This record gives sequence, structure tokens and C-alpha cells, in this order.
Amino acid sequence: MKKLLSLMMVTMLAMTAWAENVFYTLDGTQSEVANTPPYNAYAEASPVTQNEMSWQVYANTNMSPWRIGGKKSTTGDGAGIDREVYSTTPMGNPISKVSLQVGEAKDITVNSLKLIVASDANFTNKVDEVTATFVASSTINFTPTSGAEWATGLYYKFIFNVAVNVTQNKFVQFIGATFYTESGEATIAAPRFNPAGGTYYVAQNVEISATEGATIYYTIDGSDPTTASAVYSEPINVASTTTIKAIATKDDLVSSVASATYTIEQITTVNNIAEYVALGTGAYAAIANPVTVYFVKGQNVWVMDESGRMCIYGKVVGNMNYKSGDVIPGGFGGYLKEYNGGPEMTFEGDQDLFGFQEATIHGDAIAPEVVTTANVSTDIWGHYVEIKKATVSDVNNKNFNINDAAGTLAGYNGMSVTLPTDLEIEYNITGIVASHNNNVQLLPSNFEKIINIDDLSTVDNIAALLATAEGTDVKISNPVTVVYQNGESLYIQDESAWTLVFGQLDNTYNNGDILTGIAGSWKTYYQIIEMIPLAESFGEATPGTAVEPEVLAIEELSTNLVHKFIKIDNCAMTKVDDVNYNLNDETGDLTMYLKFNGVTAPEDLTATYNVSGFLTLYKPKDAETAIMEFYPVEFEKVGGEPQPVPGDVNGDGEVTGSDVTALYNHILFGQDTEIFNGDQNGDGEVTGSDVTAVYNIILGL
Repeated sequence: MKKLLSLMMVTMLAMTAWAENVFYTLDGTQSEVANTPPYNAYAEASPVTQNEMSWQVYANTNMSPWRIGGKKSTTGDGAGIDREVYSTTPMGNPISKVSLQVGEAKDITVNSLKLIVASDANFTNKVDEVTATFVASSTINFTPTSGAEWATGLYYKFIFNVAVNVTQNKFVQFIGATFYTESGEATIAAPRFNPAGGTYYVAQNVEISATEGATIYYTIDGSDPTTASAVYSEPINVASTTTIKAIATKDDLVSSVASATYTIEQITTVNNIAEYVALGTGAYAAIANPVTVYFVKGQNVWVMDESGRMCIYGKVVGNMNYKSGDVIPGGFGGYLKEYNGGPEMTFEGDQDLFGFQEATIHGDAIAPEVVTTANVSTDIWGHYVEIKKATVSDVNNKNFNINDAAGTLAGYNGMSVTLPTDLEIEYNITGIVASHNNNVQLLPSNFEKIINIDDLSTVDNIAALLATAEGTDVKISNPVTVVYQNGESLYIQDESAWTLVFGQLDNTYNNGDILTGIAGSWKTYYQIIEMIPLAESFGEATPGTAVEPEVLAIEELSTNLVHKFIKIDNCAMTKVDDVNYNLNDETGDLTMYLKFNGVTAPEDLTATYNVSGFLTLYKPKDAETAIMEFYPVEFEKVGGEPQPVPGDVNGDGEVTGSDVTALYNHILFGQDTEIFNGDQNGDGEVTGSDVTAVYNIILGL
């Protein structure tokens, strides 16, 4: 019995003496903002320092988690290319195990994964080499091979051999690596900061994290924290240069001190575009005075003032839904780069565009300047122009020539519009003047065919139009019915078929409107057939009966229903990101994308909804075939009231001039005039700005 007790005591002591404790954590969820590049290059090393250890990381460390990979990452025979993450300072303790946490592997092949342990920073004196099997979204453990010892003062290197066969960046997520030590003295990992310390130009909200269940204490005065310091409970707003220090405690254990310094630089403010451009490429500054929008394409917004012109690019400005003629209030800013030979305000790393507000003035759309090819030069960079009665020739991928009576001008399809296939006829061509290698070129935004509608061949209906050869313009003799319009997208149907009409139209329409004599052709876009309109044939409509969606289950959907108005009942929704959701109606799953202006998903995702919209096809990058996707237009909560339709002030289910009238009456005559959905811009008030919001929805802006 005494021997048994002695054996138990020895065993317990051994377990205590060799308990496995966290010594160091490399956190791949901290996006690293470096002062000098490279800090987001897959094939170049990014310097990273965390908790007094330095690393070289061949990854995009500007993302969270870090991304290891690249594009065309092969040696030509598919063998793959090595991407490394290695320490440049030695580990300050013996290590018993290393746990590598990886996330999703997006369209990338990881051929092999190994850990090299060496006694020198050049990894020429190898102490150990361990190979592991890569499994995405898992924790992969490395332990010393038989006879090897990972002593104090060694260097560690992860090597991912990856293969990517496409020209877009693909990656595997590097979430982090935890280094364990066998020690009689238990430890706890130091806290981590997000974002990481660095130089910023706007205030930062700094989050501190630590081991689950730990209490974090911090200081912002430069002193080392103790358990008497402030307890971390919410992000710390850093508006001026500050050093944050933190410790973590749990079960009477206290971590080492983690420290991060945030340098907040003063933003330079200038008066106008010319002064902004004069700061030079790489400047980060604000423009104090307003500018006017004269052209918009996606996330590219071209603006001007009395001093000059420039392009503003980025998601921030793209989400503002500016239109031609809008005036953007001063106080906005961003990084200055060169774009197609001219100035571009954009983002750089984690430093984004800032200060953009809703337009204060919604002026008339600015028409293009009518010019000839001979008038176009680098002196009018950035101007929105129109060249009339021009032909297109020498099409080579995105490059082509524009020809008119005055001469020839180079064109480059930088906006990814559809280039003409009929090179025998004339077009009115609009676009933005740009340059490449100091040579002027036009970035086209639209090719308007010069066609006499009355000379076109006639077909009976939509199905007959879609049966013609691609790109052949014809006129539909019978009327068609409008289903839905939003921006450049117009859905129509008749007894024969339904389709999407995509292009700029002068008129706006409502569900049920009848159109007669429309003309155009069709094209294939990512395996989707859509009609390209001859805008002048889309005239005034005659009011008709609104089209109701066909109720179908997800399992009943197929590619031959693309562009059809559909309602899917009893859908559960899961948010993927700001614009992508997953739908499930118990018969299947379907991707949903918030395509249309003014259409937002419900905030309450615990409920189920009847979702109306249009089926489409989405072709992921590098995929050979497209997949089905849903563009919603309305959400009706099951067991509740329908979600308000943007613009539907009077609650009749449509957005028309009567909604503007109802809103005007409510503003002029007060609460006696009942409305259904008056606060269109979501500011908590019903004012003239809501009238403008409704007008923009009606106009498809």
C-alpha cells in the first residue's frame, strides 16, 4: 500500500512538473499594417513582430486571418511553390509541441506542410524536421521526432508547398500557431491587440483578446499594468498617439506584458482637387470643399471642381450611391494614386477612404462633351465625352480603335462594357478620357448603335427575339409586360417567355406596364441570355395589371427559370457578408445576393420569410460553369407584416408618382395624412430628403 501511495505521488508530481502550458502565440488574425511594403504580397516576406518576437511571413498579412497562397503558384509542372513563415528571433523556452491553426483553403492545393527547427536564423543548422498532413479548417500538431529536443534558443519555420493554376489570388488561411512548453511553472499567453500597433490617420477602436476565461488589465499611460489597473471590457478608442499595455490573468496565473503603440498622424487638408494632386502620389489627405459627380461606374466615381478632375475608387464611395450631378460635401479624403494616367483617390491597406457624406445637392445629370477623335488628348484627361457617328475596328481583347471623320483614337475596355460585334455600322460612343504610357485613350462606357428602328426585321414575341442570331437587332411587334425595374435592369415577359433587358433607358416603368414596339438584340453574359435594348424604342408605357411572382420551392428551381419572377416561401436566411446570404426552405439551399439598389435584407434572421425576386446564374472566378443565385426584391415575414418596399410610401405594393404625392401631403398637412412608410432614408424623420429618396428609386438611381 505504501509503495502504491508513493507511486501515485511520484506520478502526480511528474504530471505537475511536465504540465503542458502555452509559452508563445503567433496570431494570424491580427492584420499587420506595415509602414513600408510589402505587407500584402503573397510572394514576398512581410515583417511581423508580436510579443517581442519577430517573424518573416510570406503571406498577405493585411488580411485577417493571414492568407498564404498567390496566383499561378506552380513551377510549371504543378509541383507547387513554397510559402514560408519563420522566426527571426529565437524562442525563449524549450518547446514540447506546436499547434498550427488553419482555416479554409480557397481553390488552392497544399501539397505538403512541414515544420523546420534550427539553431540559427538562416536555418542552415537543422535540429529537426516534422512533416504533417494538411487538413483545412483544423488544428495541426507538430511534436519532436524521436531523439530530437526543441531546447531554448531555437528558430521555427513553417513551409507550405502550394499550387494554384489560375491568375487570381487563392489562399489558405493562417489563423495562428501556439507554442507549448513542458514546465513545472504554469503560464498564460499574453493578450493580443486588433488592429495591431502602427501608424494610422484616423482614430482606432482597439480590441484586446486573451485566453478564454482570462481577465485583461491594461494601461494607456506607458506604465506596466498590474491587477490594480483598469479591467478591459470594451474596445479602446485611440484618437491620439497612445501606447497600450496589457496583461491577462486566470487561475492565479499572470501573463507577460503585451504592448502596442498606435501613432495617429494629423491629416493634411487642402482646398480643392488641384491642391490634393499637388501633394504627390502616396499622400493621404482630405479635400475641404465640395466636388461634383459627373460620371459613375460601379465603385469608380469621377468628380470635378473648378480646379480639376479625378477618379475616386473604393467600396466606401461605391456604397454611397452617388449619381451624376450630385454634389459631395467637403471633408472627405483618401490616398492619392495614379489611375490610367491621372489622379485617383482610393484606399491603402487598412487606411480607407473617409469622410464621405450623402450628396447635399442632386443636380441634373451631366451630359458628355461632344468631341471628335481629333479633339481628344491628354489635356482633357478624365473628361466625360461622346464621339458621334464612329466605327469600331481592330478589336484585340480589350484594345480597339475608334474611327470618325476626324481620325482614329485608341480605346481600352477598362470598364468591362460589351464591345460591339457588328463593326460595319456606326455608333455614338461615350466614355472617359484616359492615358496609358502617355498615350491618350478612351475608356468606353456605352456604344449606342445608330439604327433606324423602322428598318429592322420584325418578330412576334420575346421567344422569337431570343431565337435570332446573337447580336441581331429586331423589333417585337406584340406588346410585352414590365415585371420589375431597378437601375439598368428591366425584367419583362409576354406569353412566350421572360427575359432581362440590361442597359441605359430614358424612361422608368412599374410592374404591369405595357410596352409596345420595343427593339434590340440579345447576348450571352456568363451563360445568361439577356436582351440589349435599342433605348429609343422604349417609349412611354400603358398601365396594366401587376405581375405576381410564381411560388416555387428551391428544389423546383432550374436554369430554365433564369430571369423569372419567383417567390420562395418559408425561407430561413443565414448571413454570409453584407450582400451575400444563404436561403433554405427545407427543400434545399440557394445563394442570395443583394443586387438591387434600395433592397436590404431583414435584420431579424431568426424569423422565416417569403422572398420574392429573380433567379439568375453566377459564375465564380475560374469556374467552368455557373451556379444558380437569387436576386431578392421583397421580404415578407412569415406570420408578420410584409417588409416595406423601398419607395412604397402609401403601401400599395408599387413605387410610383402617387408615393411622392402621399409623402408631400404628409409633410405639408401633417399627421392627418396617413402614410405607410415615410422615413425612406432611415434618419428617423420624414422630410424633403425622403421625397428625394423616393424620386431616386422611381428613376432607378
